[in-house]
Amino acid sequence: MNQFLKKVFVLFAIISSASVFAQKGNYDIEPAMPFQPMFSFGTAYHSFQGDIMGPETNSLLGNMGYKAGIRLNISENIDASLLFSNTSFFERNEDDLTSFESDVDAIGLNFGYTLNSIFKQSRVSPYLNAGVQSLSFKTYVNDDYWTERESTIAIPLGLGLRLNISERIDLDATINYTIAMGDIDKSVEGTSDKFMSASFTIHYDLFTPKPKENTYFDDSYYADVNFKAMDVEDEDGDLVADVDDYCPKTPIGVKVNEFGCPLDSDNDGIPNYIDQEKNTKKGAVVDEKGVQLTAEKYHSMYSDYDAASREYANFYNENEIKRENYKTVDEYLIAKANAFNKAYHEGEKFDNTVNGLRYKVKIGAYSDGVPANVINKYLSLDDLESIPQDDGMVIYAVGTYTSLDDALGREYELEAKGFDDTYILVDNNGSISNYVIPVPEPVIDEEEEVVAPVEEVESEEETEVGESTVLNNETTYRIQIGAFDKELPNEVFVGVDNVVSFTGKDGLVRYMAGSFTEYKDAIAYQAQMNARGFEDAFIVTYKNGERINLNVAIKTERTTPKVESVIEEETIELEFIVQILVGKESLSAEDLTKMSKLGNIDKEAKGEKMYRYFAGTYSSLEDANIRLAEAKLSGYADAFVFVKSEGERITLEQAKELLK
Repeated sequence: MNQFLKKVFVLFAIISSASVFAQKGNYDIEPAMPFQPMFSFGTAYHSFQGDIMGPETNSLLGNMGYKAGIRLNISENIDASLLFSNTSFFERNEDDLTSFESDVDAIGLNFGYTLNSIFKQSRVSPYLNAGVQSLSFKTYVNDDYWTERESTIAIPLGLGLRLNISERIDLDATINYTIAMGDIDKSVEGTSDKFMSASFTIHYDLFTPKPKENTYFDDSYYADVNFKAMDVEDEDGDLVADVDDYCPKTPIGVKVNEFGCPLDSDNDGIPNYIDQEKNTKKGAVVDEKGVQLTAEKYHSMYSDYDAASREYANFYNENEIKRENYKTVDEYLIAKANAFNKAYHEGEKFDNTVNGLRYKVKIGAYSDGVPANVINKYLSLDDLESIPQDDGMVIYAVGTYTSLDDALGREYELEAKGFDDTYILVDNNGSISNYVIPVPEPVIDEEEEVVAPVEEVESEEETEVGESTVLNNETTYRIQIGAFDKELPNEVFVGVDNVVSFTGKDGLVRYMAGSFTEYKDAIAYQAQMNARGFEDAFIVTYKNGERINLNVAIKTERTTPKVESVIEEETIELEFIVQILVGKESLSAEDLTKMSKLGNIDKEAKGEKMYRYFAGTYSSLEDANIRLAEAKLSGYADAFVFVKSEGERITLEQAKELLK
């Protein structure tokens, strides 16, 4: 027994040391160990089933043994265990007065398979195990002599129940039947013995590190935000939470589908509750009331696109590529794409032009489902593109610029529109990477005369750039070509413009194609998508970061004059100012360091020797609160927001009343 405990102690020390030295420091979140090693310790009751059997033991009461080792999780259902065990067998047959006593040490490798699918959402799971053991034993025969220590192989087979006590602790209760390849009781030479065991084993995870908390973010700033309420908030009352609602401003009482959009039986883009022709034939062009356009009206409005639409329709009807001739949707769509490109793009080559460096502006990245409100916001940008990565992440970016300055200008414009997570990307002929600001090596000219720098005063025109930027009021038409259970191959989209994909929270991958500012362009492209095999393609419209109904877009397009005009409306001008500090003009080194993190700090005299320091003036409380959070994260815990109206300071409550 002492030898067994020594082995267990040595094993535990080796595993612990290896785990300690394997950890890597300086991570915000420590990487999880792939196999989640767990230290195992347990006890077992053995019942010998060999040649000598007597009343000393039975299936329920037997010889006690101990075991210890390590368990590794190979996959979600499969684990492997390296176990050391020690037990003693003792049996006496009263009929022929034979007896034996054996001391058995074992080292074995066991594999277990957990049946998680049987008891879903339960902490208890049945499991099966099998393995191979090396037994070392010596036997005291008939109270007479000890044999020399021998070795043999054993095969354990078992089943049991696993209880998941906590994230780090499992308890196994197992019944094993072990077949030994040697004669343990030394009664009949050359025979193999067997024994049963009932074991109870605790597995404890000592080694997998817990993720460290992010030290750069203080949740207390958002203590008054009810995130649970936001998850179930339903502004339009259609019983679809805003976070999953693709049409978040549906009129009250209108029936919607599972995505929160009004029902549209004929799929013409005009919802049923305003559709005056609910059975429009598939692919027909309709007006804002859902009524199919007459030939005369269609020709007068869309004459330039009539021929192309008709040609695409003929291709779709006459082409002999049919869905039933292909095993999968992927094969069918690739065949349609090849046929379409041969008919309309023969001789053209796609994506084979070698360009110089291009710059894009990243607006976000997702590896899981993208919330509906984010999808709507992104799709309002007419030059949006999605860039899948090898690790499953999808980057969403806009623009393609040959000049870094142009890309930076677009980034500033997007930040003014509320896109906070922007970053400049470099596109090197399809290889995307983050832009890294080059750091030039300083060149020191010993003969250069050092002159005190002259403080530059920014002009009013420079400081006001970007402050008056508003969201683009232009409607963007896109074609949703389908929602699929999995991603489609790239070959399907050869020759398709502006393909953007989103994986929604429902797990469906939605593909959008094209980006247009006029309805007539969208209907022509919809016909092309139908011809390419996307039979359920339909037009969706976005404006100011939200999805709008097609009828609203058509009506607005027809009533809006083509010549841009500025309509002045009486608005209430409010200024939301973020104050971070009241102090002297000469600040401490600590304050200067914190201000350098924020940038663009203004100051205003307060009395003769004191100054107020501000981190910006904003036209909305939301933007000011974002800046306030940044100031607090930089160390200004007492920063706050105040409001001015026509130069006079007012309370936040008064500002909210004025904004109603």
